[in-house]
Amino acid sequence: MKTVILGFDSFDPATFERLQSTGRMPNLTKLVDQGGYSRLEVCSPPQTEVSWTSIATGVDPGSHGIFDFVHRDPETYIPYVSILPTKQTALGEQYQPPYTTKTFFQEAAEMGYPATALWWPALFPARPDIPVATIPGLGTPDIRGQIGVGIYLTTEPTEKKKVRVLRLEPAGDRKFTATIEGPSIKSKDGMRSATLPVAIEILDDQTAALTIDNQKLQLSQGKWSPIIELKFAAGFAFSIQAITQAVLTEVKGRVSLYLLPLQIHPLHSLWLYATPSSLVKDSWKKIGPFLTLGWPQDTNALEDGCISDEQFLSLCESIFESRKKIYFRLLDNFKEGVLAGIFDDLDRVQHMFLRTSQEIVEQWYIKLDQFVGEVHARIEKLGLQKYRFLILSDHGFRVFEQKVHVNRWLVENGYMTLSRQTETPELGDVDWGRTRAYAVGLNSLYLNIASREGQGIVKPEEIEPLLEEIKTKLLSWKAPDGRQIISRVLLKHEAFNGPYTRLGPDLVIGYAPGFRASSETGLGKSAAVSMEANQGHWGADHCIDSLMVPGVIFANRDIRNMPGISFRDVPFLALGKHLDQSYIKPPSQTGTHGQKDLEERLKGLGYL
Repeated sequence: MKTVILGFDSFDPATFERLQSTGRMPNLTKLVDQGGYSRLEVCSPPQTEVSWTSIATGVDPGSHGIFDFVHRDPETYIPYVSILPTKQTALGEQYQPPYTTKTFFQEAAEMGYPATALWWPALFPARPDIPVATIPGLGTPDIRGQIGVGIYLTTEPTEKKKVRVLRLEPAGDRKFTATIEGPSIKSKDGMRSATLPVAIEILDDQTAALTIDNQKLQLSQGKWSPIIELKFAAGFAFSIQAITQAVLTEVKGRVSLYLLPLQIHPLHSLWLYATPSSLVKDSWKKIGPFLTLGWPQDTNALEDGCISDEQFLSLCESIFESRKKIYFRLLDNFKEGVLAGIFDDLDRVQHMFLRTSQEIVEQWYIKLDQFVGEVHARIEKLGLQKYRFLILSDHGFRVFEQKVHVNRWLVENGYMTLSRQTETPELGDVDWGRTRAYAVGLNSLYLNIASREGQGIVKPEEIEPLLEEIKTKLLSWKAPDGRQIISRVLLKHEAFNGPYTRLGPDLVIGYAPGFRASSETGLGKSAAVSMEANQGHWGADHCIDSLMVPGVIFANRDIRNMPGISFRDVPFLALGKHLDQSYIKPPSQTGTHGQKDLEERLKGLGYL
């Protein structure tokens, strides 16, 4: 068996078909001409971590247990991050695998073939007990245990919503200093943050010298530094290592510098980052340093105005090139088994530019088509016989114009009652004794069911009629311009199939194109209005009705005799067999965290 897979996050069929019709996608067109193209039915909800996990396992969330970016503990109503579950042990808080359902990578390994999965979501922490080589993707935290929060250093007072701000203090002529906080460490007075001093000296109108951790780098305005390796002292003869990159953004007048989130050093990780360790050692030493954060393209920095469009796109380009080199090195030595890699820069670019700069987005589609040509040429050079070549995406994309505050709608329609009114009420402000439904996550709505929720009031005989009532009202909800806000609402048993279905939301909300749940809804919060215009840089999304955002699948074989190809068919197309999921283990559970902890962990995730 020889299977090579390229995963292009958010590769949209409508955009591809439009570009292909004008001759701008020559390499993928060759597969189309051979009958090797189809739109791909994706799971509900069409969220990145949910969809790629469904593709890898061939089952929906009812059988793998990841239903949304945010889940909730029904006993306490406390939300938690689905792709970063933790468990308290004698060694402290430890990360757990987000799911345990068998993937086609694992099946290939059990068949006796080498299997490699690169940057696939929800593969952190690594699992040495499974003989699959992995470098994790979305869900890999920074060294503070967050999805990724960068640091904006500036000489002027300023506030940012999504990044950490540090004041650069004068330290002489054209010199400034600050102290950055790293991981939390134990001290005699309890937990504290390890720190490192930072010094900046302005050399001229375009350059500055950055001194950090006894390293001195010259920065040119607007240009990213190489990856910087850092050591935070964490006790006697012990340090925690991290990596970052810096960009000098302002020199004249105000001096500003931005640091990417402090990320896991792949060669010196406190957690199980990748497996085997030789994979990252070889990649780091033979190809060069690479970023490790699950969401390395810093959309928050762009959203908060810390970096420019050009600097963001330059960062995406460098990440793409770095991953290509790693993928090519493994491909050039590929003989059999499965080699799969996810390339997710297009997703981040579309989130930030689809609404305003179609040309930028199209350039990335063309770039990925060229990459397909490069990969195919290398496969042909290897002289492989009877190989499978698949290119696929987890969903498409749509413009995001209106933010929907579902919990506010529930209040307005009498399904939720607040014990107190604040600017953005949280779940802690809900009067559960008078609340029948609540929303947590981007597509999830739950009933406050007696004996399931900690303070549930909905009786068993009330569940079905209440679900139908809410579903009907949601589908009749119209925007001021008459557009339908929600195009489809699925009951739990309609969306999911499998032993974990009972753990999922009671209703899956499929928003119509142009609408999406607000970040407040995702965190279980409310607002003063039920809908508002989306005025952020993040202007496009996919967390809507899955029928509105199908993915794509290309193959080096004729697949026209397989109508209605879905995520369930991918393991068969990859291996030539379906997976036996009859021995599914319970999904990972998480420790208890509060609302503040949840928000800190999720800050780096642009959706929330």
